[in-house]
Amino acid sequence: MYNSLFINENLDKGSHSEDSLKGIVECTNLIEAINYSTLYKSLGKGEFEKYIKNLITVNNIDLIFFGIGAGMIIDIFFIKELTENFDVKIIIGFPDSEHLFEDVDRYYAQAADIVWIYNPSLEKIFNMYGISTFCSQGFDINRYKKTIIKKSIDVSFIGGVNRGKRKEYIDFLTLNGINVELAGFGTERGVISTTEKNMIVCQSRINLNFTGVLNNDRNIYNRIKQPKGRPQEVSLLGSFVLSEYASGLESMFNIGSEIDLFDSKEELLSKIKFYLANGDLRESMASKANMKAISLYETSYVVKKLLSALEGEKKANKTYYLDPEFSSKFTSARFYYLVQSFLHGNFKGMNQEMQSILRYRSVRLKNFYYDIPRAFYHFFKDLLRYTKKVGFE
Repeated sequence: MYNSLFINENLDKGSHSEDSLKGIVECTNLIEAINYSTLYKSLGKGEFEKYIKNLITVNNIDLIFFGIGAGMIIDIFFIKELTENFDVKIIIGFPDSEHLFEDVDRYYAQAADIVWIYNPSLEKIFNMYGISTFCSQGFDINRYKKTIIKKSIDVSFIGGVNRGKRKEYIDFLTLNGINVELAGFGTERGVISTTEKNMIVCQSRINLNFTGVLNNDRNIYNRIKQPKGRPQEVSLLGSFVLSEYASGLESMFNIGSEIDLFDSKEELLSKIKFYLANGDLRESMASKANMKAISLYETSYVVKKLLSALEGEKKANKTYYLDPEFSSKFTSARFYYLVQSFLHGNFKGMNQEMQSILRYRSVRLKNFYYDIPRAFYHFFKDLLRYTKKVGFE
């Protein structure tokens, strides 16, 4: 059994990261799970990297799971150093490659022995670069457990309502006499717990899923549709999914016999009316989707398949090609953490961030009018929050 580390951008309770972590715990000897956003900020670049290397040495780590998001915190050359100086395999997970592939993911992917993604439609784009992929997403079936309960809600949606065209769709349904039970960021009810979310899902005859992404970097991203795991969650809970179309969903479920899709406001309204009027069909589809989700998307099953795929891979051809766009984004993060190190009194960390800035040679005017002020803002915002919390306690 592998001795492993899980180094992720977040370890939030109730998140998909927690689902993945559960499978890793069950299938490997996990030494430590690290929220690198928090640890990096508190230790600084050099001490953070030293901490990881010490864990590898002391615990004979032979497998590292990296979860890379948009934060540009981890240095690709640090991963390169781990590969070259330690006998470790590197798995890098990318949860949002639909819109981060070009700027972020394809660069970090060069350092992986295998890349872990969730959308089948993305595999070929990584494979074009000679990068090996494993595609599936695991869920904790104890957290998403089917519950037989009276269906008292016709239609529900749980999630941020301000992403993509969600509000436009919901307003259209309201105007046409369809009441949608809402919860999540931007709704009157607000963010709710996993337990509350699961209860609403189980009570709902139809659970809506929207697939537009949240990324304002480029206007073209308004075209992107991304499956994010809600169909699997709802199906594990034994309820019916009506999802906005996204490439890849047809590889996860049988469309029309397990879940159904819509691609316009009018089609959404029509299908809601149809499935409300055809309860037996709707519940039969939900039951089939539930069996599919349990058999294919349980987290330890997915991690076992991932490890099997890793063991079947030949030695990865790792390269470290970078482009100015990547270097510019990475340098922006370095200015941010340089200021964070300064404000935490970590002058050694400041020096290490400066060395990285010089190495990447991609300083922009934006670093001074945006990245540095942003670091000050977040530091004092966090300080104020901590002060209020301590004062309250």
